[in-house]
Amino acid sequence: MKPEQFHLGEVADVQLGITLRGTDASRHDPAGTHQLVRIGDVSDDGELRISEPNLVRLDDPTANRSELRAGDVLLAARGTRMTAAVFDGSFPAVAGSQFCIIRPNVDRLLPAYLLWFLNLPSTQEKLIARARGSYVRSLPVGSLAELDVIIPSPAKQRSIAKLHELRLREKQLMETLAARRAVLIDRTLFQSLQS
Repeated sequence: MKPEQFHLGEVADVQLGITLRGTDASRHDPAGTHQLVRIGDVSDDGELRISEPNLVRLDDPTANRSELRAGDVLLAARGTRMTAAVFDGSFPAVAGSQFCIIRPNVDRLLPAYLLWFLNLPSTQEKLIARARGSYVRSLPVGSLAELDVIIPSPAKQRSIAKLHELRLREKQLMETLAARRAVLIDRTLFQSLQS
């Protein structure tokens, strides 16, 4: 069965991250209620890695609509790297306005598959081509919503997502192995100077 193709906006809710008002609104507040996810928290491989807390206080009841949910796909929408990551819902968080938040209809589009699709080099080229601005490039939400997405069956989406996850795990293990091998070789060479 041939996969179908849809505009992203037909199979997902696409919106811009929250805009915090005020000069200190995005600064870390130890009494904050939500982690503010920043572009630097998304690795090149599409993993969400919060390196340090950046809590913000959301007192406005309408701000709860901006709270991230498990399965939300965050796409960095500013700059030259438009990497996507999936939020796992393990802590209260919001994403700043430098992100597009994609909430897929999971009956049709799985977040882990969408993550893989958005981070493909060919998709990245399309996203960068849709960005606007001369100094800091920014991807409009409307342009992202019009992106064509190939959507195979849910079973095929799960298979692709699992293989992608295994490939990333292999890459991490190989990087760890290379780093440990380098330490071992340097230690061995240094010890050879002692004899």
